[in-house]
Amino acid sequence: MKNGDLDPFFIREHCAIYSWRKAFFCQIFPEHSSYSSLFAILFTISYPFTRHFDRVMALASAKVDPELSWLKRQIYFENNEQLSDEAECKYKWEELTTDFTEDGDELEKLTHCEEINIGFSEVAHLIVEVHQTGPKKLEEISLKAVMHHYMPWDFLPLDDVPRVIQKKAIHGMYDVEDDTPDNISDEGKDMFEKMRKVFSNTL
Repeated sequence: MKNGDLDPFFIREHCAIYSWRKAFFCQIFPEHSSYSSLFAILFTISYPFTRHFDRVMALASAKVDPELSWLKRQIYFENNEQLSDEAECKYKWEELTTDFTEDGDELEKLTHCEEINIGFSEVAHLIVEVHQTGPKKLEEISLKAVMHHYMPWDFLPLDDVPRVIQKKAIHGMYDVEDDTPDNISDEGKDMFEKMRKVFSNTL
């Protein structure tokens, strides 16, 4: 999250962390989450607690004498509208997948994905997470378990596995040429097909 990454195998975890950090930030620094407009909130507060959460925690845990408590209300957090917007879109999966279902120009949908730095693999994983109706493939479950226990991933024991497995470990389970998964709802299947068409026709 610090680098704006969205690992396709850990989308649910990314989104849970984002939600918790946002609630924590708003609770500890209410002055920075009560701007005059919703627009200002959406495009400012996500940047510090996604890209610089270590700084947020350092300030939140700083001990200040009671008579100087007003100093914490004078804190200024650097903001970045583009990266805050990217985080808000990328780590709130329900809103992002809702964007996929709306009618609109295919190029606009692709451009939106490019603006928040996600490709078809991340989009496909998002759709599967939101619309999952059955268990995932054992292959995906196994890969996620291995990746979870070998962080940082520089130490992943993948040298002796087939190249296709190595590719999936790095880029995710889904390619634009893959069939639609069976373990998602009909709505999810329609969305998967629609976004595959978007990427296939515009790349």
